[in-house]
Amino acid sequence: MSGSDQAGDVTHGFADKLRLILRVTGCETQKALYSKLKSINPDTGYDPVRAYKWTQGRASPRNHSVYDDLARLLELDVGGDVVRTCSYEAFCDLLAERYGDELPELVTPTQTEPKHNDQRAESIASPIPGYLVGRYLSISRAWSPHRPGCLILGMTIVSRSPDGGLSIDYVERLPGGDLTASGPVRRVGRNLIASLLDRDEEMALLVTYAMPPAPGIVLAGIMSGVTLHDAEMRPMAGRILSLRLPEGTVTLSEQSDSYLDLSAEEVAARLIHFGIEPDQASQLAPEILDFLVAAGDRGVIDAPISMVNMMIGKALR
Repeated sequence: MSGSDQAGDVTHGFADKLRLILRVTGCETQKALYSKLKSINPDTGYDPVRAYKWTQGRASPRNHSVYDDLARLLELDVGGDVVRTCSYEAFCDLLAERYGDELPELVTPTQTEPKHNDQRAESIASPIPGYLVGRYLSISRAWSPHRPGCLILGMTIVSRSPDGGLSIDYVERLPGGDLTASGPVRRVGRNLIASLLDRDEEMALLVTYAMPPAPGIVLAGIMSGVTLHDAEMRPMAGRILSLRLPEGTVTLSEQSDSYLDLSAEEVAARLIHFGIEPDQASQLAPEILDFLVAAGDRGVIDAPISMVNMMIGKALR
């Protein structure tokens, strides 16, 4: 049996184990389990953003210390290697010895297999082309009410996931700290959809890109979520354009400010800064503005809570 086959067996078994661990520990979310693990190990490698893949059997923790932390949390008499490698049935026996009658009703692995099979069939039926892997400079309308009439730069990194699919890491440099969110990419027809969460699961973005032809130079679509620096945290949506960057160009961390004005000259200057040839940048900049700054709603849609509250007040009279 090859190493990859062994890893697959461990991944499938761990998905069932992790779902049972959530029930045994009384955790309804991955964030809740992460908080408990952090209380016993502040440097735990357990990542709630990636853990949703683990519960679906699509991946397993690469950091073996995660299994050690779970063993400690469950107060088992075995180490993390046993938790990682033992069968689901053997793991249930370990929990039964520790918790006795307090152990919740067990779930057999066969109950979850159809879901895994469906996911594999979907992956085969709708493959995501590997040519999308790369680093992209993303430009969208700024959502902050404190930055009206501005664009904002972001960095989108499309990479290969351990399960063979693709994932997106998105970063924006904001006053007070970077916004970093990640999530898997799914293909729906001719569109790519990614639900991105930050590490604390307090911020979520939904990105929908039209599938580009090879070699995937431009990703264009819609991004929606909530405003971060806004007391109302109103729902927002707007267009986003992501341009593939040449290898070896500067990173977003080397940018002092991610905001820029709605001018073709400034857009072109930023494109040049990130490695786009000057002639190409000057031609692209007006097209980018035309795409992002649409007529009517100016390319961004929001749902102000203040307006909703006015309607609620009238409806209650």
